[in-house]
Amino acid sequence: MNVFVRKMTPDDIPEVRKLYIIGWQNAFKGIVPQDYLDQMNLDGWAPPLDGAYVLTDGEKVLGTSSISGARDKAFDGWGEIISVYVLPELIGQGYGHVLFTFALGELLSLGFDRIYLTVFEDNLRARTFYEKHGFHWNGQRLSMTVGGKDLTELRYVYPETQ
Repeated sequence: MNVFVRKMTPDDIPEVRKLYIIGWQNAFKGIVPQDYLDQMNLDGWAPPLDGAYVLTDGEKVLGTSSISGARDKAFDGWGEIISVYVLPELIGQGYGHVLFTFALGELLSLGFDRIYLTVFEDNLRARTFYEKHGFHWNGQRLSMTVGGKDLTELRYVYPETQ
């Protein structure tokens, strides 16, 4: 695997948009309403470049991640992993591990010793992945509606002792 992670640039935005859409369509099939997934359109959207990264082989964007200080005011002083997506055909081959450990390392290097993320309760594959990387569910359930369906997200925290 000859890949590296770098800061996202404006030139990456079209590929990152595509990656978010196929990432959602793959990861959330059976969780989010299918018509919502089928009609996803991110034209005009881009993650803030500050805290956005891409996993690349030097030619193609293979994954993307976004991090920041906590967006939830109740977690002031914490770091947040907002997203991690890799191309669906690369899942299970270590690419997600490379990207995720990079994102975690960046937050730690910025001085965040407590980090959280949220994950759909029904996304068992992602929950297992996060648990293997030292995160655990802190007991919080968050409600949201996507495509007219009420969904539950769980807040996962790091390190496990928090």
